[in-house]
Amino acid sequence: MAQQSTSVFQRLRALSTKATMTAGFPNPQPYYSYNQTTQKWNPVRSGNTTTLDPTTTVTPLKSLTLTTWNIDFQQPCKTERTQAGLNYLSKVLLRPSDDSSNTNIAPINIIFLQEMVPNDLTIIQQTKWIQDRFFITDLSDTHWRGTYGTTTLIDKRCQVQRVFRVPYSTTRMQRDGLFVDVNCFQGQEGGSGTLRLCNTHLESLLSKPPIRPIQLHLASQFMHGSFEQEKGDLPTPHAAILAGDLNAFAPEDLTVPIECELRDAFLVLGGKDGTEQSFTWGQQVPDWVREKFGCSRMDKILFCGGLEVDSLKRIGAGEMAWIEYPQVSDVESEDQEKGEEMWITDHLGLCARFRIMGLEGEETVG
Repeated sequence: MAQQSTSVFQRLRALSTKATMTAGFPNPQPYYSYNQTTQKWNPVRSGNTTTLDPTTTVTPLKSLTLTTWNIDFQQPCKTERTQAGLNYLSKVLLRPSDDSSNTNIAPINIIFLQEMVPNDLTIIQQTKWIQDRFFITDLSDTHWRGTYGTTTLIDKRCQVQRVFRVPYSTTRMQRDGLFVDVNCFQGQEGGSGTLRLCNTHLESLLSKPPIRPIQLHLASQFMHGSFEQEKGDLPTPHAAILAGDLNAFAPEDLTVPIECELRDAFLVLGGKDGTEQSFTWGQQVPDWVREKFGCSRMDKILFCGGLEVDSLKRIGAGEMAWIEYPQVSDVESEDQEKGEEMWITDHLGLCARFRIMGLEGEETVG
Protein backbone atom coordinates (compact mmCIF):
# COMPACT_ATOMS: atom_id res chain seq x y z
CA MET A 1 0.00 0.00 0.00
CA ALA A 2 2.84 2.39 0.85
CA GLN A 3 4.53 1.41 -2.39
CA GLN A 4 1.41 2.37 -4.35
CA SER A 5 1.16 5.74 -2.55
CA THR A 6 4.79 6.52 -3.39
CA SER A 7 4.14 5.70 -7.04
CA VAL A 8 1.13 8.03 -7.14
CA PHE A 9 3.16 10.79 -5.49
CA GLN A 10 5.95 10.38 -8.04
CA ARG A 11 3.50 10.57 -10.93
CA LEU A 12 1.90 13.71 -9.53
CA ARG A 13 5.28 15.33 -9.00
CA ALA A 14 6.30 14.47 -12.56
CA LEU A 15 3.12 16.01 -13.88
CA SER A 16 3.80 19.20 -11.95
CA THR A 17 6.98 19.79 -14.01
CA LYS A 18 4.99 19.99 -17.25
CA ALA A 19 4.61 23.37 -18.90
CA THR A 20 1.09 24.79 -19.01
CA MET A 21 -0.03 24.85 -22.64
CA THR A 22 -3.16 25.97 -24.44
CA ALA A 23 -4.62 23.54 -26.97
CA GLY A 24 -5.06 24.85 -30.49
CA PHE A 25 -2.71 27.80 -29.96
CA PRO A 26 1.05 28.28 -30.42
CA ASN A 27 2.90 27.72 -27.15
CA PRO A 28 6.48 29.09 -27.34
CA GLN A 29 9.32 27.02 -25.99
CA PRO A 30 13.12 27.43 -25.91
CA TYR A 31 15.65 25.61 -28.00
CA TYR A 32 19.22 24.79 -27.00
CA SER A 33 22.81 24.92 -28.21
CA TYR A 34 25.77 22.99 -26.82
CA ASN A 35 28.57 25.12 -25.38
CA GLN A 36 31.86 23.31 -25.96
CA THR A 37 33.60 25.30 -23.23
CA THR A 38 31.14 24.65 -20.41
CA GLN A 39 30.02 21.32 -21.91
CA LYS A 40 26.41 22.23 -21.23
CA TRP A 41 23.29 22.72 -23.32
CA ASN A 42 22.13 26.33 -22.96
CA PRO A 43 18.90 27.98 -24.10
CA VAL A 44 19.21 30.22 -27.17
CA ARG A 45 17.19 33.35 -27.76
CA SER A 46 15.92 34.18 -31.24
CA GLY A 47 18.30 36.51 -33.02
CA ASN A 48 21.33 35.27 -31.06
CA THR A 49 21.62 31.87 -32.66
CA THR A 50 25.35 32.01 -33.33
CA THR A 51 26.64 33.72 -30.19
CA LEU A 52 27.11 30.50 -28.25
CA ASP A 53 29.21 28.89 -30.99
CA PRO A 54 31.27 31.49 -32.90
CA THR A 55 32.89 28.75 -35.02
CA THR A 56 29.56 28.12 -36.77
CA THR A 57 28.29 30.73 -39.21
CA VAL A 58 24.77 31.17 -40.55
CA THR A 59 24.52 29.73 -44.06
CA PRO A 60 22.06 30.97 -46.72
CA LEU A 61 19.29 28.38 -46.63
CA LYS A 62 18.64 27.51 -50.25
CA SER A 63 18.18 23.76 -49.80
CA LEU A 64 17.93 21.27 -46.98
CA THR A 65 17.63 17.60 -46.17
CA LEU A 66 14.75 16.71 -43.86
CA THR A 67 14.74 13.34 -42.11
CA THR A 68 11.88 11.92 -40.04
CA TRP A 69 11.88 8.70 -38.01
CA ASN A 70 9.67 7.14 -35.36
CA ILE A 71 11.65 4.99 -32.91
CA ASP A 72 9.06 2.76 -31.24
CA PHE A 73 8.79 3.41 -27.50
CA GLN A 74 6.77 0.29 -26.66
CA GLN A 75 9.33 -2.37 -27.52
CA PRO A 76 11.98 -3.29 -24.92
CA CYS A 77 15.58 -2.02 -24.82
CA LYS A 78 14.70 1.52 -25.90
CA THR A 79 18.09 2.91 -24.85
CA GLU A 80 20.02 0.48 -27.03
CA ARG A 81 17.66 0.97 -29.96
CA THR A 82 17.81 4.77 -29.80
CA GLN A 83 21.60 4.73 -29.59
CA ALA A 84 21.75 2.42 -32.60
CA GLY A 85 19.30 4.67 -34.44
CA LEU A 86 21.40 7.80 -33.83
CA ASN A 87 24.57 5.97 -34.91
CA TYR A 88 22.81 4.93 -38.10
CA LEU A 89 21.58 8.48 -38.79
CA SER A 90 25.10 9.85 -38.47
CA LYS A 91 26.25 7.46 -41.21
CA VAL A 92 23.31 8.30 -43.47
CA LEU A 93 23.37 12.08 -43.07
CA LEU A 94 27.02 13.01 -42.50
CA ARG A 95 29.66 12.60 -45.15
CA PRO A 96 32.65 10.42 -44.19
CA SER A 97 34.96 13.44 -44.41
CA ASP A 98 32.76 15.66 -42.29
CA ASP A 99 34.03 16.84 -38.93
CA SER A 100 33.42 19.81 -36.68
CA SER A 101 35.94 21.94 -38.61
CA ASN A 102 34.30 21.70 -42.04
CA THR A 103 30.56 21.56 -41.39
CA ASN A 104 29.88 24.29 -43.96
CA ILE A 105 30.49 21.87 -46.86
CA ALA A 106 27.83 19.43 -45.63
CA PRO A 107 24.13 19.66 -46.59
CA ILE A 108 21.93 21.47 -44.07
CA ASN A 109 20.02 18.85 -42.08
CA ILE A 110 16.81 18.92 -40.06
CA ILE A 111 15.88 15.78 -38.12
CA PHE A 112 12.40 14.98 -36.78
CA LEU A 113 12.11 12.21 -34.17
CA GLN A 114 8.89 10.76 -32.77
CA GLU A 115 8.08 8.46 -29.82
CA MET A 116 10.95 9.81 -27.78
CA VAL A 117 10.97 9.10 -24.05
CA PRO A 118 12.84 11.24 -21.47
CA ASN A 119 15.90 8.98 -21.49
CA ASP A 120 16.14 9.39 -25.28
CA LEU A 121 16.55 13.13 -24.75
CA THR A 122 19.49 12.41 -22.44
CA ILE A 123 21.08 10.18 -25.09
CA ILE A 124 20.60 12.91 -27.72
CA GLN A 125 22.29 15.48 -25.48
CA GLN A 126 25.27 13.15 -24.92
CA THR A 127 25.82 12.37 -28.62
CA LYS A 128 28.88 14.20 -29.91
CA TRP A 129 27.87 14.69 -33.54
CA ILE A 130 24.65 16.29 -32.30
CA GLN A 131 26.53 18.49 -29.83
CA ASP A 132 28.80 19.66 -32.66
CA ARG A 133 26.20 20.29 -35.32
CA PHE A 134 22.68 20.79 -34.03
CA PHE A 135 20.36 22.87 -31.93
CA ILE A 136 17.82 20.71 -30.09
CA THR A 137 14.29 21.64 -29.07
CA ASP A 138 13.98 19.61 -25.86
CA LEU A 139 16.17 18.79 -22.88
CA SER A 140 13.32 17.15 -20.97
CA ASP A 141 9.66 16.21 -21.33
CA THR A 142 8.54 19.58 -19.92
CA HIS A 143 6.73 20.52 -23.12
CA TRP A 144 5.14 17.13 -23.74
CA ARG A 145 1.65 16.39 -22.50
CA GLY A 146 2.16 12.63 -22.45
CA THR A 147 4.84 10.15 -21.45
CA TYR A 148 6.49 10.25 -24.90
CA GLY A 149 6.76 12.95 -27.51
CA THR A 150 8.52 14.59 -30.44
CA THR A 151 11.82 16.42 -30.63
CA THR A 152 13.60 18.20 -33.48
CA LEU A 153 17.29 18.64 -34.28
CA ILE A 154 18.10 21.82 -36.22
CA ASP A 155 21.34 22.37 -38.11
CA LYS A 156 23.36 25.06 -36.28
CA ARG A 157 23.91 26.93 -39.53
CA CYS A 158 20.20 27.78 -39.61
CA GLN A 159 18.93 31.06 -38.22
CA VAL A 160 16.11 30.00 -35.92
CA GLN A 161 13.31 32.53 -35.51
CA ARG A 162 11.11 30.71 -33.00
CA VAL A 163 10.03 27.32 -31.66
CA PHE A 164 6.47 26.58 -30.57
CA ARG A 165 4.10 23.69 -30.01
CA VAL A 166 0.46 23.53 -30.96
CA PRO A 167 -1.29 20.90 -28.80
CA TYR A 168 -4.12 19.38 -30.79
CA SER A 169 -7.52 20.31 -29.40
CA THR A 170 -8.92 16.94 -30.46
CA THR A 171 -6.75 14.10 -29.15
CA ARG A 172 -7.01 11.16 -26.81
CA MET A 173 -3.26 10.57 -26.87
CA GLN A 174 -1.94 14.04 -26.02
CA ARG A 175 -0.52 14.66 -29.52
CA ASP A 176 0.75 17.98 -30.88
CA GLY A 177 2.65 19.70 -33.66
CA LEU A 178 6.19 20.87 -32.87
CA PHE A 179 6.95 23.89 -35.07
CA VAL A 180 10.32 25.47 -35.81
CA ASP A 181 10.57 28.66 -37.89
CA VAL A 182 13.90 29.23 -39.62
CA ASN A 183 14.99 32.07 -41.87
CA CYS A 184 15.30 31.01 -45.49
CA PHE A 185 17.28 33.47 -47.56
CA GLN A 186 19.35 33.53 -50.74
CA GLY A 187 22.25 35.66 -49.52
CA GLN A 188 22.98 39.37 -49.69
CA GLU A 189 21.34 39.94 -53.08
CA GLY A 190 18.30 37.71 -52.59
CA GLY A 191 15.12 37.91 -50.56
CA SER A 192 14.29 36.13 -47.35
CA GLY A 193 11.32 34.60 -45.60
CA THR A 194 10.21 32.07 -43.04
CA LEU A 195 10.42 28.32 -43.55
CA ARG A 196 8.06 26.69 -41.07
CA LEU A 197 8.82 23.08 -40.07
CA CYS A 198 6.28 20.89 -38.26
CA ASN A 199 7.25 17.62 -36.58
CA THR A 200 4.14 15.67 -35.65
CA HIS A 201 2.79 12.30 -34.55
CA LEU A 202 -0.89 12.10 -35.39
CA GLU A 203 -3.42 10.06 -33.45
CA SER A 204 -3.01 6.29 -33.50
CA LEU A 205 -5.77 3.73 -34.06
CA LEU A 206 -9.23 4.19 -35.55
CA SER A 207 -11.82 6.52 -34.08
CA LYS A 208 -15.37 7.66 -34.86
CA PRO A 209 -15.40 10.38 -35.95
CA PRO A 210 -11.83 10.26 -37.29
CA ILE A 211 -9.39 12.40 -35.29
CA ARG A 212 -6.34 12.58 -37.57
CA PRO A 213 -8.03 14.76 -40.24
CA ILE A 214 -8.95 17.32 -37.56
CA GLN A 215 -5.35 17.37 -36.33
CA LEU A 216 -3.86 17.76 -39.79
CA HIS A 217 -6.31 20.54 -40.65
CA LEU A 218 -5.17 22.47 -37.56
CA ALA A 219 -1.48 21.97 -38.34
CA SER A 220 -2.04 23.05 -41.95
CA GLN A 221 -3.49 26.38 -40.81
CA PHE A 222 -0.11 27.23 -39.30
CA MET A 223 1.65 25.97 -42.43
CA HIS A 224 -0.42 28.24 -44.68
CA GLY A 225 -0.58 31.13 -42.22
CA SER A 226 -4.38 30.95 -42.33
CA PHE A 227 -4.92 30.64 -38.56
CA GLU A 228 -6.85 33.35 -36.76
CA GLN A 229 -4.65 36.26 -35.70
CA GLU A 230 -5.61 35.77 -32.07
CA LYS A 231 -3.74 32.47 -32.24
CA GLY A 232 -0.44 34.28 -32.16
CA ASP A 233 1.57 37.03 -33.79
CA LEU A 234 3.26 34.79 -36.34
CA PRO A 235 4.47 35.62 -39.85
CA THR A 236 2.91 33.95 -42.85
CA PRO A 237 5.62 31.51 -43.95
CA HIS A 238 7.19 31.53 -47.39
CA ALA A 239 7.05 27.73 -47.29
CA ALA A 240 6.30 24.95 -44.83
CA ILE A 241 7.03 21.25 -44.35
CA LEU A 242 5.13 18.83 -42.11
CA ALA A 243 6.50 15.35 -41.53
CA GLY A 244 6.30 12.48 -39.10
CA ASP A 245 4.27 9.45 -38.19
CA LEU A 246 0.87 10.38 -39.59
CA ASN A 247 -0.57 6.91 -38.85
CA ALA A 248 -2.04 7.02 -42.33
CA PHE A 249 -3.74 3.65 -42.74
CA ALA A 250 -7.47 4.52 -43.03
CA PRO A 251 -9.38 5.68 -46.13
CA GLU A 252 -9.74 9.25 -44.86
CA ASP A 253 -5.96 9.54 -44.58
CA LEU A 254 -5.62 9.31 -48.35
CA THR A 255 -7.63 12.47 -49.05
CA VAL A 256 -6.99 14.78 -46.10
CA PRO A 257 -3.62 16.19 -47.36
CA ILE A 258 -5.38 17.30 -50.55
CA GLU A 259 -8.18 18.86 -48.49
CA CYS A 260 -5.50 20.72 -46.51
CA GLU A 261 -3.86 21.92 -49.77
CA LEU A 262 -0.62 20.13 -48.96
CA ARG A 263 1.60 18.39 -51.47
CA ASP A 264 2.82 14.88 -50.70
CA ALA A 265 6.55 14.48 -51.46
CA PHE A 266 6.19 10.79 -52.31
CA LEU A 267 3.35 11.37 -54.77
CA VAL A 268 4.94 14.48 -56.30
CA LEU A 269 7.97 12.38 -57.20
CA GLY A 270 5.81 9.79 -58.94
CA GLY A 271 5.18 7.31 -56.14
CA LYS A 272 1.92 5.38 -55.92
CA ASP A 273 0.01 4.48 -52.78
CA GLY A 274 -0.48 0.81 -52.00
CA THR A 275 2.79 -0.27 -53.61
CA GLU A 276 5.65 -2.02 -51.84
CA GLN A 277 7.80 1.07 -52.44
CA SER A 278 5.34 3.23 -50.51
CA PHE A 279 5.17 1.30 -47.23
CA THR A 280 6.92 2.64 -44.14
CA TRP A 281 5.36 0.32 -41.57
CA GLY A 282 4.72 -3.42 -41.41
CA GLN A 283 8.01 -4.77 -42.72
CA GLN A 284 9.70 -4.85 -39.30
CA VAL A 285 7.03 -6.32 -37.07
CA PRO A 286 6.27 -9.91 -36.02
CA ASP A 287 4.64 -12.02 -38.73
CA TRP A 288 1.33 -12.22 -36.88
CA VAL A 289 1.14 -8.42 -36.66
CA ARG A 290 1.83 -8.08 -40.38
CA GLU A 291 -0.77 -10.72 -41.20
CA LYS A 292 -3.36 -8.90 -39.10
CA PHE A 293 -2.66 -5.28 -40.10
CA GLY A 294 -0.69 -5.53 -43.33
CA CYS A 295 1.80 -2.87 -44.45
CA SER A 296 0.99 0.83 -44.83
CA ARG A 297 2.45 4.26 -45.60
CA MET A 298 2.09 5.63 -42.08
CA ASP A 299 4.94 8.12 -42.40
CA LYS A 300 4.73 11.05 -44.81
CA ILE A 301 6.38 14.34 -45.73
CA LEU A 302 3.91 17.05 -46.79
CA PHE A 303 4.72 20.59 -47.90
CA CYS A 304 3.35 23.83 -49.29
CA GLY A 305 4.56 27.22 -50.53
CA GLY A 306 7.86 28.04 -52.21
CA LEU A 307 9.47 24.60 -52.18
CA GLU A 308 10.35 21.86 -54.62
CA VAL A 309 11.23 18.33 -53.56
CA ASP A 310 14.16 16.79 -55.42
CA SER A 311 14.39 13.36 -53.82
CA LEU A 312 12.84 11.10 -51.21
CA LYS A 313 14.14 7.82 -49.88
CA ARG A 314 13.23 5.39 -47.13
CA ILE A 315 15.87 4.75 -44.50
CA GLY A 316 16.36 2.25 -41.69
CA ALA A 317 15.25 -0.89 -43.52
CA GLY A 318 16.72 -3.94 -41.80
CA GLU A 319 18.71 -1.88 -39.30
CA MET A 320 19.24 -3.78 -36.06
CA ALA A 321 20.38 -3.04 -32.53
CA TRP A 322 22.53 -5.51 -30.61
CA ILE A 323 20.97 -6.34 -27.26
CA GLU A 324 23.38 -7.98 -24.83
CA TYR A 325 21.93 -10.43 -22.34
CA PRO A 326 22.71 -9.84 -18.66
CA GLN A 327 25.34 -12.24 -17.35
CA VAL A 328 23.71 -14.69 -14.95
CA SER A 329 26.79 -16.70 -14.09
CA ASP A 330 30.55 -16.21 -13.80
CA VAL A 331 30.98 -19.35 -15.88
CA GLU A 332 30.25 -18.99 -19.58
CA SER A 333 29.83 -21.94 -21.90
CA GLU A 334 30.78 -21.79 -25.58
CA ASP A 335 27.20 -22.32 -26.70
CA GLN A 336 25.74 -19.74 -24.33
CA GLU A 337 23.91 -16.96 -26.13
CA LYS A 338 25.50 -13.58 -25.37
CA GLY A 339 22.76 -11.46 -26.90
CA GLU A 340 20.52 -10.95 -29.89
CA GLU A 341 19.70 -8.44 -32.59
CA MET A 342 16.35 -6.69 -32.80
CA TRP A 343 14.97 -4.09 -35.16
CA ILE A 344 15.70 -0.53 -34.11
CA THR A 345 12.05 0.32 -34.71
CA ASP A 346 8.92 -0.84 -36.49
CA HIS A 347 8.92 2.20 -38.80
CA LEU A 348 11.12 3.03 -41.76
CA GLY A 349 12.29 6.61 -41.78
CA LEU A 350 12.07 9.10 -44.63
CA CYS A 351 14.76 11.43 -45.93
CA ALA A 352 13.83 14.17 -48.42
CA ARG A 353 15.86 16.82 -50.21
CA PHE A 354 14.16 20.20 -50.78
CA ARG A 355 15.00 23.39 -52.69
CA ILE A 356 13.59 26.74 -51.60
CA MET A 357 12.10 28.62 -54.53
CA GLY A 358 10.92 32.13 -55.35
CA LEU A 359 12.90 34.25 -52.89
CA GLU A 360 14.98 36.27 -55.35
CA GLY A 361 14.15 39.93 -54.98
CA GLU A 362 11.28 39.39 -52.56
CA GLU A 363 10.81 41.48 -49.49
CA THR A 364 11.54 39.97 -46.11
CA VAL A 365 8.59 38.19 -44.52
CA GLY A 366 8.42 38.17 -40.74
